[in-house]
Amino acid sequence: MIDRHRMDELEAEIGAEDLSFILSVYLDEARAMLDRMGPALDAKGHARAVHFLRSGALNMGLRGIAAAAEGAECGGPADRLGCTDCLRRALSATAEAIRDRQMA
Repeated sequence: MIDRHRMDELEAEIGAEDLSFILSVYLDEARAMLDRMGPALDAKGHARAVHFLRSGALNMGLRGIAAAAEGAECGGPADRLGCTDCLRRALSATAEAIRDRQMA
């Protein structure tokens, strides 16, 4: 779900407070992106949204989201809706794991 080594690297580079802020911003932006995604979004827009989610997740070590995004290159509108649901679940699980990490 989370690459703890990558998180530790980021925390050492920028500090715990800044990392927490950056993660919070990413999660908020990812939720907003997922709210815009759905069957009405065309294939090109869907691909851009998935790229945003995946690249941000990879940069921060959020492997669960990155893996879900990698599998989200779907076909038609119904497939894209299923992919969006999968990404939403991955985002929720990742946010919970981040909260758990910050509380530890």
